[in-house]
Amino acid sequence: MKEKNALNLTPTPLLLSTGKELGKMLIKDEWGFSRLMDLWKKGGRDEKLIVIFALRELLKKDYESSKSFVINVVDDIPDWEVCDQLAVRVVASLAVKNRDDMFFLMHNWVKSENKWARRLAAATLTAYIRKRKEDSGICLQLLDEMMGEEDKDVKKAIGWALREITKKDPEAVFKITKKDPEAVFKFLQKWAKQDKNARSIIRDGMKKLPKERQDEIKSLW
Repeated sequence: MKEKNALNLTPTPLLLSTGKELGKMLIKDEWGFSRLMDLWKKGGRDEKLIVIFALRELLKKDYESSKSFVINVVDDIPDWEVCDQLAVRVVASLAVKNRDDMFFLMHNWVKSENKWARRLAAATLTAYIRKRKEDSGICLQLLDEMMGEEDKDVKKAIGWALREITKKDPEAVFKITKKDPEAVFKFLQKWAKQDKNARSIIRDGMKKLPKERQDEIKSLW
């Protein structure tokens, strides 16, 4: 998700390359995860991103340890950038490997008092739906639990997820255009009727719907 970065940060592609190589080195190292945990706890932004990119390599070989790593750091996420990279690079891949397992965790995260845990759940869907476009229904079920969200950082991730589901949803059956997903439209239509506090999420989430459908939703306000 594009948001304004602070100045003078190490370029993310460089960290990606470093993390990827570190992950490959640690695949055969039984202490790999503990070393990454030390780096995560002691490091700042750059170190955490390197850990995330290394973890993306390690999860290909060790699902359970990678999942445990995420569980242990979810309450130690410092900002939106680390949150989104962890979601897109790691948690989404874990969910592709074991949907039920990871969605159980994500349903717990949306109830957390930690906003970054809640954002992690929503941001994960943006990458997961690209791999599992047939799962738009269960993704919307998770987001349904989040529509009462009040934190702006989490709201942005919910809107982001809705836009991605709109683009990937296979239920494109409306007459207006083949790119008009029924599921997302009905979801947003329901919330537009139900909760005026969800309007900012709806405005953001409906941007990939055809203008005609957006106008229908707005008419409910």
